[in-house]
Amino acid sequence: MKNMKVQVSPSHSRGAILLVSMVFLLLMALVAGTVMQTSMLEFKMAGNDQFREEAFQKAQAVSSSISEDVDNFPVVGDVGYTNCVTGDADPDCDIFSLTIDSAIASVPTGVALTAQVTREGPLILESFPVRLSESQTSSSPSYDAAIFEVVVEYSGSDVGLGNAEVAQGLAVRIVSSVQ
Repeated sequence: MKNMKVQVSPSHSRGAILLVSMVFLLLMALVAGTVMQTSMLEFKMAGNDQFREEAFQKAQAVSSSISEDVDNFPVVGDVGYTNCVTGDADPDCDIFSLTIDSAIASVPTGVALTAQVTREGPLILESFPVRLSESQTSSSPSYDAAIFEVVVEYSGSDVGLGNAEVAQGLAVRIVSSVQ
């Protein structure tokens, strides 16, 4: 017997491999596009978290700077008496005498930094328990105090940076005859 060879006509397989390759290439391009889009979104999300954290740290630093200077808390006026940063255009402010370290208060162009100290009620908190350091101890276990709220807002949304607002309560020890 003779070996019979079966020949497949090239006309039947012409273009099938090309078609399969093109479909596979299209699927790979879709997967690559999706991966790239997801990576860009994650990159933007990480940047937003960084800007938000930087804004919070800046606002916290300004709040701490304000809290360190006792002159920022005048024990005058009634409940709601507000002290703001010099040059602030807030109509709710009674005085503009807040002092903040200029190195801490510097912000990029387009960022708004506002800070204010508001006298809270009651006007005088009597017998407020204060824990003092050993060098400042007294025989009195408590003192009269004036309560203040420090609010700092860092707004960088106009230039694509983060926003943060920090509010901090503070009690200032006073002599009981001052109101």
